[in-house]
Amino acid sequence: MRIGICTVRLGIPNTFSLKDKRQVCSSLFSHIRQNFNVSVAEVSEQDSFRKSVVAIVAVNTSSKHLSKTLSKVVEFIEKDYRVMIEDYGVEII
Repeated sequence: MRIGICTVRLGIPNTFSLKDKRQVCSSLFSHIRQNFNVSVAEVSEQDSFRKSVVAIVAVNTSSKHLSKTLSKVVEFIEKDYRVMIEDYGVEII
């Protein structure tokens, strides 16, 4: 069994409160969960309304499949106009 972890640092430029940020993140997380069989959670920067660090986790028997899935998730996030990816990293365990 393999575990894939993708950590994404997001900039959320058009939010002016934590409520705005939660709406954007909640919507984005919901769409990611619907389109990919992964778990998503905000793991850092919870008190900042213009930044977020998100962890996306998937489990599979194939490292290749995990890399492909997490790459597609990153591409999906890049297409969302509400957020900007500042940095990301992928780790397969």
